[in-house]
Amino acid sequence: MKKSGLLLLKVVFSVGILVYIFTRVVHISDLWANLREVSVSYLVAAVAVYLLVQTLSAYRWYLILKPLGIETGFPKILALYYLGMYFNFFLPSAIGGDVFKVYYLHKETGRLSASTATVFLDRDVGMGGLLVAATLVAAYGGTRIPPDNGVLLAPLFALIGVAFIAANLALFYRPSYNLLHRLLRVFRMKRADERVERLFESVNSYRGEWSLAAVTLVISLGVQFGCAFVNILAASAIGFHTQHGWIDYMVFIPAIGLIGMIPLSVNGAGWREASYILLFQSVAVGVDANQAKHQAATLSLLWLGIVIITSLPGGIIYLLRGGRARESGGPGSGADGETRIIGAPLEPSREEEPISTI
Repeated sequence: MKKSGLLLLKVVFSVGILVYIFTRVVHISDLWANLREVSVSYLVAAVAVYLLVQTLSAYRWYLILKPLGIETGFPKILALYYLGMYFNFFLPSAIGGDVFKVYYLHKETGRLSASTATVFLDRDVGMGGLLVAATLVAAYGGTRIPPDNGVLLAPLFALIGVAFIAANLALFYRPSYNLLHRLLRVFRMKRADERVERLFESVNSYRGEWSLAAVTLVISLGVQFGCAFVNILAASAIGFHTQHGWIDYMVFIPAIGLIGMIPLSVNGAGWREASYILLFQSVAVGVDANQAKHQAATLSLLWLGIVIITSLPGGIIYLLRGGRARESGGPGSGADGETRIIGAPLEPSREEEPISTI
């Protein structure tokens, strides 16, 4: 009941923002006029590049599997990654793509904690790459919002980066983990304590894997540049240009991603469109203010369309697999179909041997 209420609140919040944007901020007729003028060649190129970007992300996850001894081939990992993309978009709040990736990888390996750890670390490294790229480019470009005498974005990204590092220390650094462990015990959060302990055991299998950390971080930076380039292609499709070119995209796209993580929307809907308009209209060139906000809103719709199109292969993969999740109980089910929570301990007979902490 509590989860249903939270989902309803998110839906109301997202719909409220979208209704306000498309009734008070922009005009549907102007958006439609922009969409009718879209260059199909640029849009096709953007879709192709984004497919390559997601394949690169899948390869990062594939590399992260290796230290835990998971030898699943890359074609299968790529298929699982696209399954996650599909469910992440079309089931944004009920289950989510990451849970499906954990579920299907667990089905392949029989190792739930290890599967959970790899998906978590893939997200973690991706976030690290996002913050590094955004901070460095924002510092290089001196990006401000608004552009004239506004707030510098580099220090904001750096502050988020400090919080990100502090959160990671709790999982990779034993003294900080022990402190977190004691705090959870004090507040009688037994279930959370058990999950954190298992995650700590799994992620600490990566201690000393500096070459892997470097490679996956470089891949994450490539993913960020790729996402920015996809948006540049989409902007070119409608003849939209900004003051600082690629710098604006390398700063704003990560910023929009971070804003979309605010847990008061359905898959970032509403926040995403508002962020595109607020950020990109401030740096538009060659158009008046009204045209700028409509082009920025159109760019947000094109980005959404690209995400939808590139998520569809996951749905095809799911159909080709015969909807196996339904046949065997689906995510959150054990080997014999009973309902359970992903990340919670399995019965000893179904869980892998505990991973040693170095």
